[in-house]
Amino acid sequence: MSNDGTKGEEALVALLDNDALMDRLAQEAVRDALREHKRRGESVVVWQDGKVVTLAPEDIPVDESAA
Repeated sequence: MSNDGTKGEEALVALLDNDALMDRLAQEAVRDALREHKRRGESVVVWQDGKVVTLAPEDIPVDESAA
């Protein structure tokens, strides 16, 4: 017999359906990645004003207030 719809699966679906939570987690992940690239002295590639742009580490914007 199949074990479809377990509580764990239902909880996961509920989390994934929470758009506000998913947006916040994605923003945190991007912020953390930018901070890590800057710390390591690595450039990042971003989409800016309709173009692909490479940002030098010193030009990477980092929100330190959210650290």
